[in-house]
Amino acid sequence: MVSKKALAIGGVITFVVVVVVLVPSVLLIPEKFEDTFMRKCSEFKEKKEICEKALALFKEAYVGKDPKTVTPDKYNDLFDEFPFKYPCEKSLLWSKTRDLVKLVKKGKCYVPIVHTMLGYVLDGLFWCGEENSPKTFTDFSQCTKPKINPSNSFWTTASIRYAQYACKEVKVLLNGDVKEPYDINSYLAESEVPYLEHPRVTKLAVIMAVKKKGRPGCDDKSLKELKKELKQKQIGYDCKEVLRSQVERILNTC
Repeated sequence: MVSKKALAIGGVITFVVVVVVLVPSVLLIPEKFEDTFMRKCSEFKEKKEICEKALALFKEAYVGKDPKTVTPDKYNDLFDEFPFKYPCEKSLLWSKTRDLVKLVKKGKCYVPIVHTMLGYVLDGLFWCGEENSPKTFTDFSQCTKPKINPSNSFWTTASIRYAQYACKEVKVLLNGDVKEPYDINSYLAESEVPYLEHPRVTKLAVIMAVKKKGRPGCDDKSLKELKKELKQKQIGYDCKEVLRSQVERILNTC
């Protein structure tokens, strides 16, 4: 909206143009968590009734409950109803390489967990409930303050189920430019590697992304624990250093 006001200054009439910008009220209202869930589920090309069923089962895990009581097993019904269905040999584990995982093209060589229906819908979101309340809260500090919380518990169960589903030669994308590429406190070490089982999984092949060759890379001492655990499981192991500039090509070349 534009209006004009005339001011008389020293006998000269000056017109001042006032511009009023009207912002639609809808832009000022944050999207409800449930609406975000349904929107992203629709983006994943799922039918509305499937999305609604997934949302209902998902909310059963945490709504009306104290966040610190929402343990990983609370999501078992959700994953029982919506198991992974992609070709299991296309599994791609990763740790500290979120930026590189984004380079994976959907429907091609690999299917990281964030390319599965539940993984895609809930990636980047935080949520929790409150005892005796029907509401979903999305404040990061409120929902992730306790060590056990609905968001972490979901990703723990998702990681376990994803690892159990993986088969044959499984790839894992690690960051060779950080202190501990294989972090014993990561989802990978706590909720994925322990659930890989032989003979379903024959080998874990590490893709070690590095900015330049010459760093510890595949010789990093943190990998000793990984190799030890795989050996105990009779699962093969190998590691290949790859320049970060080449990762996109490798991840999308079958």
